Amino acid sequence: MSQRKSAVRRPPGRQAKRGVLGFFRLILTLALCVEVLVAIWRSPALCIRDVYVEGIALTSPQQIVQEAHIGDGRSWLFFMPARVAQRIQQLPTVADVVVARSLPGRVTIRVFERQPVALLATPAGSYWLDAQGVAFWKTERTNGLPVIRMETSVPVVLGHIVRNRSVQAGLEILIRYLPEYPLPIAQITVDREGNLCLNMKDGHPPVRIGDSTSLSDKMMRTAQLWMHPEIVKQAEYLDVSCVEKPVWKRRQGGKGGIL
Repeated sequence: MSQRKSAVRRPPGRQAKRGVLGFFRLILTLALCVEVLVAIWRSPALCIRDVYVEGIALTSPQQIVQEAHIGDGRSWLFFMPARVAQRIQQLPTVADVVVARSLPGRVTIRVFERQPVALLATPAGSYWLDAQGVAFWKTERTNGLPVIRMETSVPVVLGHIVRNRSVQAGLEILIRYLPEYPLPIAQITVDREGNLCLNMKDGHPPVRIGDSTSLSDKMMRTAQLWMHPEIVKQAEYLDVSCVEKPVWKRRQGGKGGIL
């Protein structure tokens, strides 16, 4: 004997009522989650209380904190170190930075400042340059650094590379060739036509090298000539702007010659 099963249909009004109740439960649940997150965000126990800045000499702690945008009541839990590091790295003096959460409520910022390799002196002011040619500090202090002195003004923006060809040539001499050829260079001057001159320490004669073309050959030629002390002692200056025919001028009006 077979039994028939009949489906019981609920009234449409009851289904709609259950749907509305489910929707309101969802809204209440979301509102509760938002309230919990806001409470955690604003909780004094989870706010940033201490910011430790390390590795700075030129940059002030106030600059670091200001650039990091770490204000009062900032949540330690939702703090984003990568974004803060990106903002701090926009400071001209900062080459790299590591930002990290340490103990609850504490943030550590480790700054690696740019290191100067030369002082760029222009009619408009003097600046420290790093190895990439970034001008990052306006100052007249040499601190024992070699000087690149320009007779004409060049565009300088702190935190950016100085794109002037002669400035880049001067840096190349100091960073690339000076370790290879230990010449006593104290200053590199650049005239209005872009010609470079190596001014030496201790009263040694300067070396005129012309523009920045064939720089490798000119520096090698200068090093070769510097190995002849009898010429260096007598010369008022050396000129290797024509690599194939370098010349020199004798001190006190004496005749020089082709080397």
